[in-house]
Amino acid sequence: MSVKILIIDDEYTIVDGLSSFPWEEYGCEVVGTSQNGQEGLELLEILNPDLVFTDIRMPKMDGLTFAAEAKKSNPHLRIVFLTGYDSFEYVQEAIRVGGSDYLLKPMNFRKLDELVRRLCEEIRKENEVQSYYRDLQKTFEAELPYIRTKLISDLLQGRIGTSAELNERIRAVGVQIEKYVCIAITRENAHSGEENNWMEQLAFLNIGEEIFGEFSSEVLGEYDDLNLKFGFVLLFPQDMSSMDCMRRSVEASEKLKTVAEKLIRYKLCIGISDVETAAEDISKAYREACTACSQSIYLGENTIVQYRDLDAVTSRNISISEGKKQRLFMKIYSGQLVEVCEELAKIFQVEESDLAACKYMALDLLVSCLQYPFLCRVKCEIQEREYDYSFLQNGIKVISNAKTIDEIVQYLSKGFSLLATQNNKDTEDRYQHIVNDMISYVGTHYMENLTLDMLADYFHMSRTYVSRLLKRYTNQSFLKILVDVRMEKACQMIMEDQYKVYEIAQKVGYNDFSYFIQAFKKKFGVTPNEYRQTGYHSLKNDNPTSR
Repeated sequence: MSVKILIIDDEYTIVDGLSSFPWEEYGCEVVGTSQNGQEGLELLEILNPDLVFTDIRMPKMDGLTFAAEAKKSNPHLRIVFLTGYDSFEYVQEAIRVGGSDYLLKPMNFRKLDELVRRLCEEIRKENEVQSYYRDLQKTFEAELPYIRTKLISDLLQGRIGTSAELNERIRAVGVQIEKYVCIAITRENAHSGEENNWMEQLAFLNIGEEIFGEFSSEVLGEYDDLNLKFGFVLLFPQDMSSMDCMRRSVEASEKLKTVAEKLIRYKLCIGISDVETAAEDISKAYREACTACSQSIYLGENTIVQYRDLDAVTSRNISISEGKKQRLFMKIYSGQLVEVCEELAKIFQVEESDLAACKYMALDLLVSCLQYPFLCRVKCEIQEREYDYSFLQNGIKVISNAKTIDEIVQYLSKGFSLLATQNNKDTEDRYQHIVNDMISYVGTHYMENLTLDMLADYFHMSRTYVSRLLKRYTNQSFLKILVDVRMEKACQMIMEDQYKVYEIAQKVGYNDFSYFIQAFKKKFGVTPNEYRQTGYHSLKNDNPTSR
């Protein structure tokens, strides 16, 4: 695509001269000319140029005023000022209003050539970036329904890690969460083994979103095929009272129950959470709705149960979302000791009166953690590695007899940390093996023009990562290791006395003979010839790689 040029000057000779410049050789095209800044502003809207050449002093509107106005509508516009006044004040003002550069009249075409090449390159790079982001925006918009669905699922299942990430994802899909109610719905006999029709599920999800949408400002919905539940989040404005939010949620559920039975012959069990305001509590509210829904199943007959109506024992039920479980297990099986303990502390940050519920939650975590590697059906290290679970064998007894929540947390922290340490040890062993391979590679390629980049390419890692591994496991830099290996090989050749010193320098990778002499003397305190003459065997003890 050509770079579009606009020329503004009240001198015909300047306009004609610039118009005659071989713009096509630079991939440019003059799309318009004008005699003053006012006309130039009008042409900007029509022609949308990339680069403007404008005189500073012109009638009606000067170049500086034009530039200031033009930058308001197009901050990316490049502007080059033309002036016959080599005045620092003008240059200062030109820079202040966003000028890219300036040219003195009469123009120096060599400088014009350099300027045009530089600015055109900047414009093309910027256009490429803008084009990339436009394509990215189109892709995002096309994928928005999927992104929205994924967000809803992660919100309900508690799979979003931080508040910052949560807020960013909510903003990205254009959802505003101020006040909400979660509703969990399942069919009667959904778990009877009867085959579920996905078309009916999709139809019900659409019906639910349509009906709930009549009673709320917006609806978020998903089908949880693992638990055979439909989850909905009804959003309400901040200024609506909690009583009205709950009333609308119940009325919407009543209508949905009637319509679903009539249209697709669904008899529903419906659970409704309390009214909440914090987006990060959606998974908690959804668990409330699921708890109420499970009670609805016991009652049968197309019932609706509100979480607030459950008795005190049920309402104190403590549970952990699948998302939090997965995060914890991921940290355990990747050897993140500190993060494991921090995650457990967050999970069990509850009142002592919830001790009984915490015991059930701890047992659930214990069993789920033991199952985690066996649920992986992909051939990988987590599946193949052997774990020592003996420290968890007394888990049921210890947890059941615990007198405080802190005892439960301490036991789980100790047990899970031991498991994480096993994984961490395997990771450390694997990294040490990689570093040993790197040192071995240096030992067989030292005579080449070996660089850190070459080593990184061979091991398919970044140079930064390779450098960090070497520093951590050898406490030496790549260059230090390479020099030590070369010096050891040089010492061996010197003592064998088969080659001249300059030949040895080449054989150990030094094309610059004088540099080899300097490196050798820096390492051993003597030159290669002095080393050969004195038989300075003890000097080799200074070389860590020979120990």
